[in-house]
Amino acid sequence: MRDAVLRWIVQGTLHPGDVLPLDVVVARTGASADTARHALRELCELGVAHADGSGVVIAHPTASNMAETDEIRHILEDVAVRRFVQQATDTQVAALGRAVDAVGEVAAQPDPALDQLVRARDWFFVLMLRTAGLATRDLLRNLRSHAGLVMSLAVAGPGRPGEVVEELRAIHEALAARDADAAIAACDRHRTNSTDAGLKQLGNAP
Repeated sequence: MRDAVLRWIVQGTLHPGDVLPLDVVVARTGASADTARHALRELCELGVAHADGSGVVIAHPTASNMAETDEIRHILEDVAVRRFVQQATDTQVAALGRAVDAVGEVAAQPDPALDQLVRARDWFFVLMLRTAGLATRDLLRNLRSHAGLVMSLAVAGPGRPGEVVEELRAIHEALAARDADAAIAACDRHRTNSTDAGLKQLGNAP
């Protein structure tokens, strides 16, 4: 159901600022009301939507939101990478490699589920941040509060899942080589490509 909502946004059936009533989700997906409520709560946790007096509303990211988020992510990833290079054990580096492989497995599916791609990609960064000794839950929640919709749609579009895998693999390879500067540059490429891809998906909506 989470994937269905993301695809409705990509297809232009839903737009930023639209209200998504519970009964509409139930009618479109055939899910129970309880399942629909759970999915809507998870979409809010991902920053794709937020709750207000009228119900659940699709997020409406602005250029200033994205600029601020990208700046914060650059600073955060710079710190995380340098700590990872200094502190990570070979076992932790290998775990990060398996996280990339997991993203690749989802991306290799004929029609990969967007929500599965988002979660697999996020797990890669959770591992990197945790290994660096950073509090991942609060950091990711703060980032998603500003740019969760763009971050989620960053995996969508023709060829994009494969690009995400290659971008994450480049980060992992640089970290495995203990090359902080190369890893930071790879993070910057992934972040820029992700922001561009997410905004493009929103711009493609008719």
